[in-house]
Amino acid sequence: MIDKNSIRFKIIIPIIIFIVVIMLSMLIVGYHVSKNIFMEYHTFLISRHSSEIQRIVETAINELITSGLIDKEIVVDAKKKTLIEEIKSYWSSNNLSGFITTSDGKVIYSSLGNALMKSLESHLPETGDFHLNRSFTHIGGSVINIPLWDYKIVFIEEPFIPFIYLLSRDFTTALIAPLIAISCIFLIAITFIVLKKNLYYPIEQIISHVQDNKVIEKTGIPELDTVGSVINTALESLNKKTTQYQTLHSIAVSMHEYFSVDEILNLIIDRASKLINAELAAIVIYNDKGKFKKLITRGTIIRTRDSLPEGKGILELMRLSLTPVHINDVASHPTFSGSFPEGHPVIRNLLAYPIFSGEGKPIGAMYFGNKPEGFSDDDENILKAICADAAIALNKAENLILLQRFQQVIDSAFDVIVITDANGYITYVNPAFETVTGYSKEEVIDKKTNILKSGYHDKDFYKNLWDTIKAGDVWKGEFINRKKNGEIYYASATIFPIHSEGEIFYAAIQRDITSEKKLYEQLLRAQKMEAIGTLAGGIAHDFNNILTAVLGYSEIILAMTKEGDPFYRPASIINDAAQKGADLAKKILMATRKEKMEAKSININEIILDSMELLQRSIPKSVEIVVNLKEDIPQTMADPTQIQQVIMNLAVNARDAMPNGGKLTIETDVVGIENGAANGIHADKDGFIKLSVSDTGMGMDTETQRKIFDPFFTTKETGKGTGLGLYIVHSIVNNHGGYVNLYSEIGKGTRFNIYLPIIKTADTEESSKAEDIKGSGTILVIDDEADIRELCKDMLEPIGYTVLLAGSGSDGINLYRTMKDKISVVIVDMIMPKIGGSEVFQAIKTINPDAKIILCSGYSHEGFAGIDNLLKSGAAGFVQKPFTRHAIAKAIKNAITQTKEA
Repeated sequence: MIDKNSIRFKIIIPIIIFIVVIMLSMLIVGYHVSKNIFMEYHTFLISRHSSEIQRIVETAINELITSGLIDKEIVVDAKKKTLIEEIKSYWSSNNLSGFITTSDGKVIYSSLGNALMKSLESHLPETGDFHLNRSFTHIGGSVINIPLWDYKIVFIEEPFIPFIYLLSRDFTTALIAPLIAISCIFLIAITFIVLKKNLYYPIEQIISHVQDNKVIEKTGIPELDTVGSVINTALESLNKKTTQYQTLHSIAVSMHEYFSVDEILNLIIDRASKLINAELAAIVIYNDKGKFKKLITRGTIIRTRDSLPEGKGILELMRLSLTPVHINDVASHPTFSGSFPEGHPVIRNLLAYPIFSGEGKPIGAMYFGNKPEGFSDDDENILKAICADAAIALNKAENLILLQRFQQVIDSAFDVIVITDANGYITYVNPAFETVTGYSKEEVIDKKTNILKSGYHDKDFYKNLWDTIKAGDVWKGEFINRKKNGEIYYASATIFPIHSEGEIFYAAIQRDITSEKKLYEQLLRAQKMEAIGTLAGGIAHDFNNILTAVLGYSEIILAMTKEGDPFYRPASIINDAAQKGADLAKKILMATRKEKMEAKSININEIILDSMELLQRSIPKSVEIVVNLKEDIPQTMADPTQIQQVIMNLAVNARDAMPNGGKLTIETDVVGIENGAANGIHADKDGFIKLSVSDTGMGMDTETQRKIFDPFFTTKETGKGTGLGLYIVHSIVNNHGGYVNLYSEIGKGTRFNIYLPIIKTADTEESSKAEDIKGSGTILVIDDEADIRELCKDMLEPIGYTVLLAGSGSDGINLYRTMKDKISVVIVDMIMPKIGGSEVFQAIKTINPDAKIILCSGYSHEGFAGIDNLLKSGAAGFVQKPFTRHAIAKAIKNAITQTKEA
């Protein structure tokens, strides 16, 4: 049964009715109508074939680009051959013909005869679709250029000849003209009405929808609906592929806009999920051992860390084989263990693809599971392209992270880092450079490094440096450079060449060692001072031993004679000289830290006046010395020698501050207790004695004043000052319970105010002298100096003591062992050959733990560590050489008194 809506019913039957009368007219009309239909359809097919061939070409090129093999000639040639085979296959399956040539006319492949090919070449456009009419034969096709490989692809649809023309060759031209005319008019009218309603309008609608890229709606004509359905399917496929390509391009572009690995992973999984359209999606990054380091999922939630896949089974297969995994039925796959971990979703089908690093090592993978209709080859190709882009983006992100870490390290480094080009022009400096040199980055970029030259290095120094690094070697050494403010600094440097993109740069790492240099120099000076001090201390000690006999015997002579006696005056002079010598030895020991501070009640005005002679010899005549001393100034407790050192140090600093002359003023005064309260210093109701030393010199700025009392700080040239003078002043004043104030102004001068507390003390000197020093008992004196042994005997026997003498430590120990019950007190010299005082002390204490032992030395007990230790261990006392009869007798009496009290 004929469908009333079919073309046969609506078009062919009406035409048959009138065929006899209007055959020729119908054929003519049919010719024009069919020509339009086939032309439109032919054009559509050519466009479709052209798009598909272009897709094949672009896919081949993109695979080369994605895999990074576009520059590999062998791989490219193989890909060209594969491409040609794919095009031939496509032509064959779609009844197409054509040829492929290069720009110079070389034929790579042709399915046309040479004559037809040559005749076509002269009429072809440079690119795009073409339509040619040759002898009633329509030829249509397209020209596609591949600039990358210099190919031109030309294909043509199978030529067709209008049906009416074929028939016209068998008809005679002797038909009756009137019949033809009437038939034509009638046929045209009928055909126009019928075709316009049943064919032209539906086809026009189809064409319009195709041009607008819309879905073709049902026309009610089965044949046209079939055509529309085919076109809809083709357009849907084309749109799908276009969307895929656009999405892939969007992913590739977007990935390079992100710098965080997490951002890139989330972007990839989101975009890929929309393309693949599976229920489950995941992207994973491996650690160095191939285990999951980072996992991002879509469509599922893995509940616990323990349920994370650890690269077993199917996933391990993919990682080890380095190939994609496409499984339609996971449950039946050989590598499936039979169950999923607790908390892991069930996977029915799987598509996975590895992500590789730039070195070809797997760094991660993408997984998709549970797609209802299963995964297609298109899905695999899409995933392959995404993973390739992901690898590039992840490698870029990792490199950027490393670069940022290195940048943070360089920016945070305390060492100076400078990079120059091959000619020494600065291209980079780190923040430490700006801190050390004072130059900002903007001031030195594109400048030569000689901006830091100090002039301390000669040409050979720099020549050797450049010769070394230009030879590709590493140069190590030290610079003396100049900062922006002109200050000189020392730098330990390492300079080496670096190569980047065919260019040579030089990197310098420098450490500011100015402080180390200064500390090293100060250490050398300190070691030198210590060596001198040790030598001076030893000399002072020996000097004290000598003075002990001189002072002791002169005191004995004075005690045996009276004023007016011929020996009295020489003995007195000897005694005074020996006393002065002893004072000098004390000063030496104090300077070498081997003498304790001996505080006593002093008049500071007298100390100043005693220092004037030395001051006048030390201060040039260009400096006027003015002394204003307050009359009847109270006494203070202080070490006279140390206070004199304070005055001398301040005066010498004032002298150095006035190289062209000026005025040095020394003043004393008494101030109230409020002056000490402000500085946390206690004094009695009488307040403080103020000692002021001022000059009219250069003055000091605030920064210098802040550091002036720091040890080793000096404003003098190298070698002209130790930086210890004012530090010692500050220390001495603090040790005396006082404080120092400083006032200074640039260009006007400086004033140091020393505040010492007034302390009322009873004058016990006379009572001490009147103290009864006589006693009784046996005294053992152990000393390697015979003069000192004899002096002790001559000093002590006249005041009631029996004296035993021993010339060495061993003799003394033996003598004590023999007479320990008779010996009351032992006097031991600390420094003796073979067995010293410490060993003698220990030996006697072993014999008799209650033995009373007085230690004796040319050093003070603070200056000799062993003495202090023995005093803490039970020594009965200490007498420093040179000693007087009163001093040694008092020490003995104290020791015996302790025994009786015990």
